[in-house]
Amino acid sequence: MRLVALALIAVLAGGCEDEQDTPGGGGIGGAAAEKAARKAECRKLEEHIVRITPRPGGGGPETDPARIQQLVAKVPIEDIEQCAALQEHKDIECMQAAGDVAALRACIPAKKK
Repeated sequence: MRLVALALIAVLAGGCEDEQDTPGGGGIGGAAAEKAARKAECRKLEEHIVRITPRPGGGGPETDPARIQQLVAKVPIEDIEQCAALQEHKDIECMQAAGDVAALRACIPAKKK
């Protein structure tokens, strides 16, 4: 039974390989790499937000690197995907440059009606 399961996994994994990038770009692999890079950038943004946001109860921003990583790990994947889907990269750059929460909020685009 275990051998059958391993064989099935091998067949399914072989059928799920991403297409490779072509020299002209535009392949599925290129889109996946770009999406992964955008998600990594968004995780860095989340880390930056934790570093500049005051702790609940009136404390200053979190400074413990281990605690920062714990908090970033708790960010829902939907938030990361929403960030990665932003069309305007300048919004993310603005947020990364923000030194405090007020500057961060000024970077958030207004909702379209």
